[in-house]
Amino acid sequence: MTKATHGKGFDLPERIRQSLAADVASRGVQARVISTQDRESIRPPQGHIIVAAPKEEVDGMRGPARIVRQLEFYKTPYGPVVRLAFSVYPEDTDPFSADTLLNVSQISGDAALSSLGRQKSLYMHFYYATEDGDLAYSFSKELTNAAEQRSEAKKVLKMARDAYSETPEERRSFRWAVGLAESRFKLPVPEPNE
Repeated sequence: MTKATHGKGFDLPERIRQSLAADVASRGVQARVISTQDRESIRPPQGHIIVAAPKEEVDGMRGPARIVRQLEFYKTPYGPVVRLAFSVYPEDTDPFSADTLLNVSQISGDAALSSLGRQKSLYMHFYYATEDGDLAYSFSKELTNAAEQRSEAKKVLKMARDAYSETPEERRSFRWAVGLAESRFKLPVPEPNE
């Protein structure tokens, strides 16, 4: 579906670019975790974070910055919600924060969470919304996905899969689960020394 092109980010399909650009225009900063794999490869998919925002906000993230992230698990009567929240702390500007939800009942959400438990590096790709309703690639940052973060992701994946299988089929609703969990969502993600 998507492929990394050196120095240009991902070759995102047009409908995804336009959907993200429309979401930026109506709701502000957007983030998604996607998994990619070359069709010929036998290696497992790699997770990447796509961040879309207005151009001035993306430009503020260039250069040295501290990036903190946390993976959150919420169990509800309607099924599990997994949230990846992050904040970018540039040296000279205010923090930039966003989050994305992972739905383990969908192959894409399960694969993205699974990749967070496996890979040693994680890439964030920053895009800005253009005036013509599209996205333009700006830059990427490589994050270390340390052993403790991989272990946490594996634990969250197991809890989410278990919670999903324990939820009666007729009651499963990701939308309702998010509705119950979202009152506990907080941003920015605090820096560890705070």
